Amino acid sequence: MDMAKLSEEELDRLEQFLGAPERPDDALPLDMAQGVLAAVASGMAPVPRERWLTEILGEANTFASPEEERDVTELLTRFAEETARQLNGAEGFDFILYGEDDDLAPWAEGYLQGVDLSEPSWDEAADAEDLDNILFPFLALTGDAKRLALEAGEEWMGEEEEAKMLEEIRENFASHLFDVRQYFFERSVPGTVRRDTPKVGRNDPCPCGSGKKYKSCHGA
Repeated sequence: MDMAKLSEEELDRLEQFLGAPERPDDALPLDMAQGVLAAVASGMAPVPRERWLTEILGEANTFASPEEERDVTELLTRFAEETARQLNGAEGFDFILYGEDDDLAPWAEGYLQGVDLSEPSWDEAADAEDLDNILFPFLALTGDAKRLALEAGEEWMGEEEEAKMLEEIRENFASHLFDVRQYFFERSVPGTVRRDTPKVGRNDPCPCGSGKKYKSCHGA
């Protein structure tokens, strides 16, 4: 039987618990926790609850009482189930975002942490070129895409182009989440016919005709 969706009061309780001063330094705020759970729900195989709970609560987390442990674990379990239900339904996603202009960077960072929990790893489950395109929006939002490109001595777009690219990523972010979930779902079903649609590699010329590499132009 499906668990009930968390109420605003229950989400507030989770937020307060995760943000309490006594939580370990590696405990995640609620927006990052939702990112982790979205990635966990998107992979080919279930991630054991103990793994994603530790990722969210922190390695050194302790509870004030057995009752608190039971209640918080139940809330996070329901939160995980609701996140998966929204992704599988592909009809809309209720993002939990904080910061200026509903900053997506922490959410994307949490998602990347969730990707690292998956078994089989996404490196094994996805084609290399597909995985680049899947992860690029998250890396762009966190700033890691720019940092990695510059560290590798590659060109990066100007400020105006970067701002436009990030805005496009934000506008299409929910749609991208659903596409990623569908991608791995298709690979988890035996005998599924995979689509042979042409893909643009991150190092290929951008289809917009700018002459730049796709990853440095419209690589979202």
